[in-house]
Amino acid sequence: MLIALIHPQYHSAFTVYFPLTFDTLISMPILRIFVLFMLSSIATAEGTALTTPSLMAMGMKHQTINKAPIADSEYQLAIQRSSINLPIGKYDLLGQMFIPQVAIEQSTFELPNPNFNEKTLYSIKLPMLFIEKYNDNWTRVLNITPSWHTDLEAKDEQSYSLMGLILWRYKDESPHSYTVGAGINRLFGEYKPIPMMAYSYQSSPQTRYDLGFPVTKIEHRANQNWSVFSAIVPLGGNWRYEAENNQRINLSYSSWVATFGVRRNLVDKFWLTLEAGKSFERKIDLNNDSATSQEVSIANANMILFSIGLHP
Repeated sequence: MLIALIHPQYHSAFTVYFPLTFDTLISMPILRIFVLFMLSSIATAEGTALTTPSLMAMGMKHQTINKAPIADSEYQLAIQRSSINLPIGKYDLLGQMFIPQVAIEQSTFELPNPNFNEKTLYSIKLPMLFIEKYNDNWTRVLNITPSWHTDLEAKDEQSYSLMGLILWRYKDESPHSYTVGAGINRLFGEYKPIPMMAYSYQSSPQTRYDLGFPVTKIEHRANQNWSVFSAIVPLGGNWRYEAENNQRINLSYSSWVATFGVRRNLVDKFWLTLEAGKSFERKIDLNNDSATSQEVSIANANMILFSIGLHP
């Protein structure tokens, strides 16, 4: 599950709009839908090899987080995030699998404040993924990601970073696997190292549990065309932008999101995914190089996410 952090999927300048709202989705009997999906898997034809979709390796996403009030102020913040992720190829390099990628994210912070109004910020990344299989049980994953986090105007050293992670995964013939490692990124609103760990249980070819930090997820593939899942993941970033008088400002945002999602298989391993959920534990911070950090809280907000892409 921690491999989710290898592919920077929330990064793009591609925006997708659709008429669904969270209120419409949440009014649906989601629990009943989930039960129906689970029951429908019983009718899957015997001998059909079905597995849960893996992480999206190539594709695009769009996420909308509804307006919510900022603590101790009259203002409300809404966020639009779009992303595209494209692998350049797959190569054999010194006995390792090497996958270079390009990932672009566009994040728009909508805040009706005369001093801020609306800011569109970008994360441009060049992930380089190295996968080495030591033996039948052990695999090492190394990701090195040069990145630029900016409004495309700010180009100082604080807008650039070298992110990455290293993970070791153990898997034997049992349905259990274990992942441990560490990474350095801006996922929690600042550039810092974080631990990574996960316990995974494949209870059947159609059902998988990934319990860990920073990502936890459960997914069940009901039949050839449909899969359902639920996840809790962190969502955040840190950007540098240029304000009036050429002043450089840091914007930090951090949160957690809990979602329920449905996937529809389009063809082969291409899936269309729709998620609805809640964004919580939200904080934002704006500061320049000379000012003291003044982090403020943001109320919980509903969110929806749409994606389409390859899940190999």
